[in-house]
Amino acid sequence: MPKFFVLIFIFSFGSLIGQNNDFETQKIIDSIKVKNTGDTFALYLPTEFNKLESSAIVFIFEPAARGKVGIQPFIEAAEKHNYILICSNNCRNGPFDENLKRIDDLFVTVFGIFNINQDQIYTAGFSGGSRLATAVAVLTKQIQGIIGCGAGFPSNRSRVPTIDTFSYAGLVGDEDMNYQEMFTVKDWYSKFNIDNELFTYSGNHSWPPSNQILKAFDWLELQAYKKGIKSTDNLFVKEAFDSNYISAKLLENNNQIELAVWEYERIIRNYSRHFKLDSLVLKTKTLKKSKKYKSDTKKREAIKRLEIKIRNTFKSKFDFEFGNTKSNYRWWKKEFDNFRNKYLLSEDDDLKKMGERINYAIFALAYETGQNQLRINNIEKALYCHKLNTVLFPDRSFVFLRLALDYALLDNEEEVLVNLKKAIDKGFNNKDYILNAPELSKYIGKEAFKKVLDSI
Repeated sequence: MPKFFVLIFIFSFGSLIGQNNDFETQKIIDSIKVKNTGDTFALYLPTEFNKLESSAIVFIFEPAARGKVGIQPFIEAAEKHNYILICSNNCRNGPFDENLKRIDDLFVTVFGIFNINQDQIYTAGFSGGSRLATAVAVLTKQIQGIIGCGAGFPSNRSRVPTIDTFSYAGLVGDEDMNYQEMFTVKDWYSKFNIDNELFTYSGNHSWPPSNQILKAFDWLELQAYKKGIKSTDNLFVKEAFDSNYISAKLLENNNQIELAVWEYERIIRNYSRHFKLDSLVLKTKTLKKSKKYKSDTKKREAIKRLEIKIRNTFKSKFDFEFGNTKSNYRWWKKEFDNFRNKYLLSEDDDLKKMGERINYAIFALAYETGQNQLRINNIEKALYCHKLNTVLFPDRSFVFLRLALDYALLDNEEEVLVNLKKAIDKGFNNKDYILNAPELSKYIGKEAFKKVLDSI
């Protein structure tokens, strides 16, 4: 197990032992070197940053290791609450142990440079980065809060939280493939009395917009007051309460009663220690007795059951073919077309969103399984997964490029060229990516390969 839980304790007492580096504020600074490694990280310092004072810090994990991309949606919250933002350019979706070692090295560097408040260390991430952010909090037991976007726990049960050492703010779009998972995560945290909130919004499997990230940080600010980490700012509490109430009232006025109830209940949970909310408690009880609330709840539960059923059907078929080295792409094409026609084209918005979640989930299942097989050099298994995605998502250029890379690993030049051309015909135009792909290096000097590239 990495030793970074010790390093946080050692290096969080200030930058007196650190480097004398001065960085610009209000600017994403990319590619700062991690000490004694080839790794780098991106940095953002808020306007009010003062290197002589201890600062709150957020370590962000971006699934494709794009530091600038990971930092961008957090800037609004960092400016409001005065957080340092750090995002690795090397921690990405992949083996956890490799990432944890990189994080260890990252902590050594960052805590050696900045004067960090050891009571205000946070982690955040999207997708696989969210799972990594949770793992770091569980292993270190020195993280004050997590912002988990679009995914819940790591698969390793030893890294799933069971004790109250941090607060958890989850965010997920209603078209995100992990939408249902995030409700299960919320139930898990509540089971172990770990302070948590789940913020939902209209969106798919991508980084949440900055206004949603800000909601999560506003809630973490309330948690800091509750735990005595920070002195209560009564003006902030009043403004945050008013903003939450306006959001809940808008949902109620739009007849989105279940969502309104969720927001009112969130207000009651988080602001009862600051305001007398008896009238809001009564209002919420009344709304929950309404026909619309009951019908909303019933419909949501029915869609949840249907979603599980459809996903299990496709997952079972995938597992069977993957395990038995068989493929029936005709079945996939027929069944997936039927599924899309029924749900992605549905006039019912909730069913359509369910369809979007399942659509992306199957893509991710095939792609991520294929990537895992490549890591253990099982090219034939990876080929099945990536070929399936070309059948189900024929309009996506990258799935054909990925297939070309697989065939390159199998030294099948004909299929490399066929699929590379398909990728280009469907819009892939990053010539540098192709020229720098190690799998394709052996073809660069060949005329047939050059001819395909010339079509970009």
